[in-house]
Amino acid sequence: MSTPAPSPAPAVPETGSRNVRWLLLLIGLGVLLHLAVALPALTAGETAVRFSRPDSSGYLGPALALAMEGRYLDGPGGEPYLYRSPGLSVVLAPFFLVFGESGALPVAALFLGVVGVLTAVPIYLTGREWFGERCGLAAAALFLFNPTGIANRPLFLTDTLFAFLVAWQLYFFIRFRKNRNGTDFLMSCAVAAVGMLVRPINLAWIFPALFILAVMPKLPWRRKLALGGVALALFFAIPAPWMYRNARLGAGWVPDINTGSMYHQNGAMLRARVNGTGFEEEKRKILAELETEFADTDRYPDAKSKVDYRLRKFRELILAHPFLWLSQHFRPQVLLPDFPTLCENWGLTRSDRGTLGVLQRDGLWAAVRHYFDGQLWLPFVLAPLLIPVLITYAGALWMLIRQLRDWRREYVALLIFLAFAEYYFFLPGPITVPRYQLPALPVLTVLAGAALCLLFEKIRKKRAERSHSPQALRS
Repeated sequence: MSTPAPSPAPAVPETGSRNVRWLLLLIGLGVLLHLAVALPALTAGETAVRFSRPDSSGYLGPALALAMEGRYLDGPGGEPYLYRSPGLSVVLAPFFLVFGESGALPVAALFLGVVGVLTAVPIYLTGREWFGERCGLAAAALFLFNPTGIANRPLFLTDTLFAFLVAWQLYFFIRFRKNRNGTDFLMSCAVAAVGMLVRPINLAWIFPALFILAVMPKLPWRRKLALGGVALALFFAIPAPWMYRNARLGAGWVPDINTGSMYHQNGAMLRARVNGTGFEEEKRKILAELETEFADTDRYPDAKSKVDYRLRKFRELILAHPFLWLSQHFRPQVLLPDFPTLCENWGLTRSDRGTLGVLQRDGLWAAVRHYFDGQLWLPFVLAPLLIPVLITYAGALWMLIRQLRDWRREYVALLIFLAFAEYYFFLPGPITVPRYQLPALPVLTVLAGAALCLLFEKIRKKRAERSHSPQALRS
């Protein structure tokens, strides 16, 4: 009796293994890119100078205090810190504990870069769940080679860590949309709650999530109500201990008191438009007014009373100019690639030159000339990095147009775009810092990856049709 020939190995595992190898290759290239950005500063001994920004001390000081004293203070031997959420400081504290104050920052900068590169993993998984394996790989590549992501990975700011969490948040939400598994929805909300402790911008994200749950097809209402109730409780239970700590310290039930800064940031932008002045000028005026107001310690005995006053003044300003305020939330400048940060990381330029005010007042080209100040060759040298940016925006726009044309079937996908892109673009308002686009990049790159796959599939089909046409066969 002859032995039957062995059956061929199934194609799916082999294909999956090949895709994992491609993903690992992309991650390896991402790590090399991060080293190219980080190592010049590390070898020059300028890690703190090049990778710190004005907000960085609000994360590094508490991280050092956590390592040295086990308490969340504004610095070693300082006061309980209320101004920033603790997420990034908690992540950075072990580096101070292990490597000491002098050795922690270089290792932390490398670590944050690895976190930024590994964000490609949930992006790949999201693309695979939503549109297929090739989409996942394309999305991961577009994210890894995005200049804004590359530039911000080593910075001692929350954006890289927050984008990592939002990418997982999106992944679990897409799994929920695909499988209607309530655990995935709860996981997405839980990750969003953890993200709130990194950046409080996630505080209101639960409401778009619950709205999408409410309109999700093929789910009975009783299950939606039960799932929504559990998700809402979970979302606020995770940060509740921290918010209770802040309340006991006189700040109220909030993740931090930085929310009050909207008055002298977004409010200054609005006043500048109303008065025809500059952002920096209006910001100085507001801060001077606040200093005078808060000198009355009887009226303002704690942080909560000061934040409440700032938010009240900001609301009054909005109500006086509601349409102008709303118009400032649709700022295409936030989509610009972060070439300035990339140059600052290499020590070629410096920050804090009032460029945001110039951008607001005089436009993009004036801001470019002001920032680069005689070094206009720099943006031209970096211009090839625009390729993944343009592909991402064009691809995402193409997919959105396709979904809008078929909105009756794709309305959930459109709502997901609003919850994971427009939400993060809208809330910062007129403060159009390029790094604020990072949490929106996961969904944008996934949509763009899907567009690329559709485009290549169309090209492949046309080539196949031509090769089988009568003229091709005769030749």
